[in-house]
Amino acid sequence: MARPGDVLRLGEDRLTFLTTAAETDGAYVEVAVEYSPAGVKPPQHYHPRQTERMQVSDGQLNLLLEGTLHQYGPGDEFYIPPGAVHSVWNPGPERTRITWRTTPAYRTERVFETLWGLTNEGRLKADGTPRLQMPLLALAFRDEYRVVTGRPFLLDMALCTALAPLSMALGYRPTYRPPQPAGRPQPA
Repeated sequence: MARPGDVLRLGEDRLTFLTTAAETDGAYVEVAVEYSPAGVKPPQHYHPRQTERMQVSDGQLNLLLEGTLHQYGPGDEFYIPPGAVHSVWNPGPERTRITWRTTPAYRTERVFETLWGLTNEGRLKADGTPRLQMPLLALAFRDEYRVVTGRPFLLDMALCTALAPLSMALGYRPTYRPPQPAGRPQPA
């Protein structure tokens, strides 16, 4: 479970939890993110029942939303509605800082911990797409995060359900918990 002030790192990028789901009774989770210029754009994805609000404090941010490119700078704020296919990245050349709120929270904290942690350890491809971990991630986080594959969602879920036992047999798990700082109790 994330706590305010917890930091996830991915290369030079940093995500800091500002307000957690526990603090808002699940209403939302809010993070501050610092992005370095993107070498690879993240995969297009959507959130079936969540709204995202992002506000840029420094740098530039690109948003590809439903096929249309939007560009934002310091002070700009935008919303991504539920179900809208999108991708967000820093076009460079300087670092970008944003505040990002996801409403309702659901398991978004665990999504961040899992995707950032696995990518940081090289267990996901550089563009953020998983290898054999994918069936487990897609099943575990289907309410929070869906990567656009070009196939119908129900077909993706059927494929993931069929591949999940193989993924588990190979040692993959549906979630990831980053190492915790010394002195912080580990969850059971």
